[in-house]
Amino acid sequence: MKYLLSLSLLLTSTLLSAQQRMSSAELSYLYDQEHEFLTRYKVAALGNHYKVYFNFMLNNGNVRISDYQLSYDIRNSYIDEKPVSGSVKIDTTQVVDVAFRQFTYELEFFKEENDKLMVIDIYNVVRDEHFYLDVPLVEGNIKPTPFLIFEKDKDIPFFSKYINRNYQVRLMSPFDESLNYEISGVENNRGIAPPPFDEVNRNEPSLTALDTLYGTTEGEVFEFYNEGFYTINASDYPDLSYKVLVADEYYPYFGEYPELIQPLIYVSTNDEYKDMRESDDVRSAFEEFVNNTISANERISKDFIKYYFRRIRKSARLFTEDREGWKTDRGMVYQVFGNPIQVFRNEKTELWVFPSEEGGRIRFIFDIVYEDGITRYKLIRGKRYRESWMLAVSQWRTGRIIE
Repeated sequence: MKYLLSLSLLLTSTLLSAQQRMSSAELSYLYDQEHEFLTRYKVAALGNHYKVYFNFMLNNGNVRISDYQLSYDIRNSYIDEKPVSGSVKIDTTQVVDVAFRQFTYELEFFKEENDKLMVIDIYNVVRDEHFYLDVPLVEGNIKPTPFLIFEKDKDIPFFSKYINRNYQVRLMSPFDESLNYEISGVENNRGIAPPPFDEVNRNEPSLTALDTLYGTTEGEVFEFYNEGFYTINASDYPDLSYKVLVADEYYPYFGEYPELIQPLIYVSTNDEYKDMRESDDVRSAFEEFVNNTISANERISKDFIKYYFRRIRKSARLFTEDREGWKTDRGMVYQVFGNPIQVFRNEKTELWVFPSEEGGRIRFIFDIVYEDGITRYKLIRGKRYRESWMLAVSQWRTGRIIE
């Protein structure tokens, strides 16, 4: 009996200890756009002087800001435990902006040599439930810039992963420096992620530089006139670059039917997709695909359009990199399978777990790599995914919405 009690205490102690490690924290709430709250962040650094801007948005009418206690600590890795007495409370003194049901905090600190990770603890006091947000302070060989894109009329960062063409913003240093900036770009012609069972290595289209070259000064309001993937440098820090995708004024909606058809590549056959893209009347081709392939039932066909393209918009917020969110590996999986029921992450990989129709689990593993100045999540593909993928696509095609 004593042995069983000791074993029980040991297991309990191990679980409690594991919960203090980010590698064991369950992060699926980050990809649930209907979650009770949504989070965004931006990191700026001047040497070891760091500022993290944390945007906390209440997303449910049943919760209030008083329901939460916020704090953070700094760690060396994802497997480090929370340091004893290392938490810093996040409170109203760090609020730099308040909007409708959202609060932006400025978290300022000096990073030690081995510090790699900020962990924000979002504690719902009412339900006694903790949520953890990992904020990398250094991502591989990519260091934060001493400047950020700021809103035109607010002294807070522009948090979105993309900017719409002709949207006015500013470049600013949070460290009271007056910098001059150079902005160059390439065309947004990156490819669409192939299905998870497709292991063929495909070469990306070659990058074509945009003719326009921007120059702007500290705090000057400007806008991007052309779509593309842009690199921003400050003249005083030429080795540090900020990257951002500039999309058209409609994104993540679609202004033209040829663009509306593109995401259907995941639920159409090669011939169906080709016929739609090459049709002289693209609108009719789109409507014919939905009505004939998905369902002739008006309610079902409308639900398909509603839910399928709503995921496109969610992917824009969640997964945009150097291309639209739905074109990335994570966006592709999310588009077809929806919210993962579990997500775990460390420095090198991210794991998504979905329920299987056979009663088991489907697991997608993404390698976290650092290329071209950005962090990418590359799916480890395999033929084992073919059956699950085809079943999920079949559900979409027959109007059984996966939502």
